[in-house]
Amino acid sequence: MQIRLLQRKGNVDEKRFLAGLNDTLLKLKGPLDVEIKLQHFSQLGWPVVEINGDDVEIFGELLTEKIGVTPYNLSRIELHGNYRGTVKSFDSDLIVDIGLEQPKAAYVKVKLSSVRAQLADGKGWLPPREIQELYSLVPETPISIRITKCQNESKLEGWLSDTQTKMFDDWINCGLDRIQVYDCLRPRLDWAMTKAKLERDVVSIDQMNLTTHSVLCKVGTDAVGLIPKLGAILRQSELRPFIPQRVKGKRGELSHGL
Repeated sequence: MQIRLLQRKGNVDEKRFLAGLNDTLLKLKGPLDVEIKLQHFSQLGWPVVEINGDDVEIFGELLTEKIGVTPYNLSRIELHGNYRGTVKSFDSDLIVDIGLEQPKAAYVKVKLSSVRAQLADGKGWLPPREIQELYSLVPETPISIRITKCQNESKLEGWLSDTQTKMFDDWINCGLDRIQVYDCLRPRLDWAMTKAKLERDVVSIDQMNLTTHSVLCKVGTDAVGLIPKLGAILRQSELRPFIPQRVKGKRGELSHGL
């Protein structure tokens, strides 16, 4: 069985990326009777993997759950279905790439009005750039959506999924700053944290996908203050802050109509 994994290499060195992907696949495979072979990258950069063996269906489910698998063809999209993807752009509407490549490349549009309804209390004056910065919705950010329209390639629309909005709510209610790290494999991030002597400033590191991580800071630790220290080591990576108090403050302004 051939599948496309929902994971691009981004700015990560290809050899390191493939090694990291191979390690991840082998750990996920465990004792399952599955043969794994990386075939190539698809035209849009998704790793294409061939899997065979008695436990191929079980392993396929694990890949879907832990890494993500692209639907690849528009014919596989179901109305009101939930799909994982990555942010392609957010200049006006939020454009999400869920890995559709046939019959031609297609992306899901989450209208700005929908994003505002879910993340900004429906306030029409909040610009997309500000929402992007508040929630770190930059290109290649992993995101989950629900399909609301799928007539053809040019009419694919959706909303953020309940899972996605709940994750943001949990992050905000937690109250702790986060550093969103892009284009970095986990071993390199761990090494950088040690080199920068930041282990005591961090509670945990959540892996959003193979190359994207969310670093949860301890109480009283300012993400903006840590980013220059970590960024000086991870020069090929992009680092963004997620600051709950900033989001709460903006929501407070919105609720008072300021």
